[in-house]
Amino acid sequence: MLPFRHTCLKKPSRLNLKASTPLGTGYRRCPTAACGSLSLTGFTLVELLIALSIFSVVSIGIYSTFSSGMSVLRRVKNIDFSRQKVMLKSERIARQLRELPACRKQLFMGTATRLSLPEFADYLPCRVTYHYDSAKHSLMRTVDQLNDIISKEGKIILELKSKSLVFLPKIKEVKFSYLYLNLKTNTYDWVDAWAQDYLPLAVKISIFGEKQEYATTVFLPTA
Repeated sequence: MLPFRHTCLKKPSRLNLKASTPLGTGYRRCPTAACGSLSLTGFTLVELLIALSIFSVVSIGIYSTFSSGMSVLRRVKNIDFSRQKVMLKSERIARQLRELPACRKQLFMGTATRLSLPEFADYLPCRVTYHYDSAKHSLMRTVDQLNDIISKEGKIILELKSKSLVFLPKIKEVKFSYLYLNLKTNTYDWVDAWAQDYLPLAVKISIFGEKQEYATTVFLPTA
C-alpha cells in the first residue's frame, strides 16, 4: 500500500503569507491591489505638524486683517463729518480773504451776519456775499457780477441780485467780527460791522453748530 501524501495541505510559503496577511507581518498592501482591499497608509506626525503650522499662519493672517478692518471702522465712526465740513467751508472763506485785493468800502463791507468781498468768477469781477438765513438755518452764498449791481450814478447796490445758494447747511448762527487799530486809544478793537473806506486788519469767522463752535481769525495781508 502506497503511503498517503498530503498534497493538498501544503504549508503556504513565506512570500504568500506576507501578501495575504499584512496585519500579521507588518507589510503594507500595494495600492494596486484587488478591488475591495483596504489601504493601510496614513499621515505621519511630521505631516500633521506642517499642516497645523500652515493653518495657524493662515488663521493669524485672517484675524489680523479682520482686526485692522474693525479698527478702521471704529475710527470712521468717531469722525465728526459735520465738523469737517464746517472747517472746509470756513477755510474756503479764509482763502478768499487772504487773496483779497485792495478795494474800496463799496466792494468790501460786513455786518455781524453778512460779509461781502470782491472776487473774480469766470474771469469777471464779482461781489461774493455770505449771509446767514435764519429760516433755513444755513449760511448762504450769492455771487453778483459788478455790471448788475452798479447803479447809473456809479455806486454799488447793496441789494442782492442773483439767486442765493446754500453754502453751509444745518448751523445755528454765524457771526463776523472785524479787527482794526483804534487811533484814539492806540489799541486793537473788534467791531461787529465794517463800513470804513479801508480794509480791516483781520476778520474773525464764528460758526455755531448743533454741538460745538468753530472760530477762525484771518489776517488780511493787503490791509
